[in-house]
Amino acid sequence: MTVFRIAAFALLGLFATACQSGQPDDSDFVQWRLPDRLREISGLALTDDERLLAISDEEAIVYEIDYQDGGLVKAFALGNPTVRGDFEGIAVLDGMIWILTSNGRLYTFREGADGERVDYTRIKTDLGDECEFEGLAAESSSGKLLLICKESKKKKKGLRIFEWLAAGDKDQKVTEIELDEDALEESIDKKKVNPSGIAISPSGENLVVVAARQRVVFELTRGGELIDVILYLDAGRHVQPEGIVVTEDGRLIIADEAGN
Repeated sequence: MTVFRIAAFALLGLFATACQSGQPDDSDFVQWRLPDRLREISGLALTDDERLLAISDEEAIVYEIDYQDGGLVKAFALGNPTVRGDFEGIAVLDGMIWILTSNGRLYTFREGADGERVDYTRIKTDLGDECEFEGLAAESSSGKLLLICKESKKKKKGLRIFEWLAAGDKDQKVTEIELDEDALEESIDKKKVNPSGIAISPSGENLVVVAARQRVVFELTRGGELIDVILYLDAGRHVQPEGIVVTEDGRLIIADEAGN
């Protein structure tokens, strides 16, 4: 598996073989410094044709980045003036782009051209009382969005992922996956794990999660069971890893938001 990263000038990093061969060495890793306007990227997604999209943290601006060289391809915004919020995740489902705020609010819209302002639909999930969210992924086979909690607002042990059915009856929209936090804490030797991004493996069978504070990437079954720790991230390279995707050919791309 390959890894890209985005970090205090955002950085884009890429590992190619981590999942197959254990911890990568420098030959497995490529990193690019991104333009200053990308310093607050907080989420990544791949389009159906494998183009890389990123969302900024405080404004609803979507960027397309060429992950072969770290170049900026285009940018477009939601609304006029640009919608503001604490945006923490982005995903593509059935040809539409979705972005997530930390309080569980979703926005959905079509992809825009460079410099365009696009219309959007805002959706209240009523999940803001459950979690502070920090990651979004899409599962095209089921039509579901996966919203992962950074912090649970309930006195509830364990990591949590909520599945949101993009279409269908309101009473069928939300299901919850509870993760085995004890197994994860034991594996990475940490008392707490705070996910900051989520992706679905190319096979569609497993989930890949990054935790910024613990600087770890791990893989889960769709039922929430820990498979293995994929990567321990170097603090010198990864200031604040928040976005994550996996390409069809097994490259792991990580985006680091700029620090200070």
